[in-house]
Amino acid sequence: MKKVLIILLLSGCLPLFSQSVSGYVYDEAENKPLEGAFVYLDGTTLSASTDAKGFFKINAGQKYNSVLVISYMGYENLRIPDPFSYDRPIKAMLREDAINLNEVVIDKKKGPFGRKQMLRVFRDEFLGQSKAGRSCKIENEEDVRLYYDLSDNTLYAETKKPIRIVNERLGYKILFDLAGFAVKYKVKSLEPMYIASSFFAGTTAFTDIAKKKDKAEKLRREAYLGSTVHLMKTLVNEDWQKQKFGFYVGSFPDDPRDYFKVKDTLEFKKVSIIKIPGKGSAQENVFPGRPLNPGSKYSDVSFNLLYDKKEQSSLTFNNGFFYVDPNGLFFPLSEITFAGHMASLKAGDLLPADYIYKE
Repeated sequence: MKKVLIILLLSGCLPLFSQSVSGYVYDEAENKPLEGAFVYLDGTTLSASTDAKGFFKINAGQKYNSVLVISYMGYENLRIPDPFSYDRPIKAMLREDAINLNEVVIDKKKGPFGRKQMLRVFRDEFLGQSKAGRSCKIENEEDVRLYYDLSDNTLYAETKKPIRIVNERLGYKILFDLAGFAVKYKVKSLEPMYIASSFFAGTTAFTDIAKKKDKAEKLRREAYLGSTVHLMKTLVNEDWQKQKFGFYVGSFPDDPRDYFKVKDTLEFKKVSIIKIPGKGSAQENVFPGRPLNPGSKYSDVSFNLLYDKKEQSSLTFNNGFFYVDPNGLFFPLSEITFAGHMASLKAGDLLPADYIYKE
């Protein structure tokens, strides 16, 4: 079991936001600098390594709504929320990994399915089955531990090391630090027709490895269009028709401006539901660890989307409001559940948060 990590900050949280993040990484036990630690802003291509003094600096150019992740071999990863809120360098203390590598680990009871079968499902539900997803290769599949829990008919995955993904189509190498993965089935099965929900989460670091930049840019544009990021930017800019998004209540087209209010809040946009399109039955909670708010009148609210007259998706809400940053990322993630096309977009379809779509 991982222990809670310790971080010492050299500055208070001030209402000032820098466009760069810097700091020092130290060993907690000996208070000595760690050279070669990998530091990155989650979901971006922005990263750095520490020098002999343990120092790092990331020039971001803007504030990102990203967690700063610090990784070093043999130490627990450290995650720092809202790193741009500190006006002086951060001092991060890393703790050695508490797991004894010589310890004998008793594996959970063997389930009804073999590793080859479970690994096939993991690839499909983690990388996705789009063109980009199918182009992805996991370099260290041996590090992924899979098990099927008969008590809830759920396939789980976990790993101690970041998953190394090579996305050949989009031209990225991704380090994915898996925080959770679960595919819940309606019955004891691994067949797609019986999937009730599919969930994964983690932090990502992107490296651009595209050899043919023009080709990669064309394919990245394709991945962006119709994505959740594209949708969020469309929602806050209120240019639905220009961006080829159709908005529907049930099967009838409607005006999204009648249902959503967009308001400036510091550096983010706050989106609130201002109209509920009739009453319906409560949505079933099928995502492990993601309970809907049973007391919220918004947990029944659902809208349908059609991108470019062909890609269908639907949105279901929880508390009725969320925030969108300048890069089109929304939070909290628990507010919206996607179905249809947008739900089918997996790790293989991800673009870094600092990707800039040019019309």
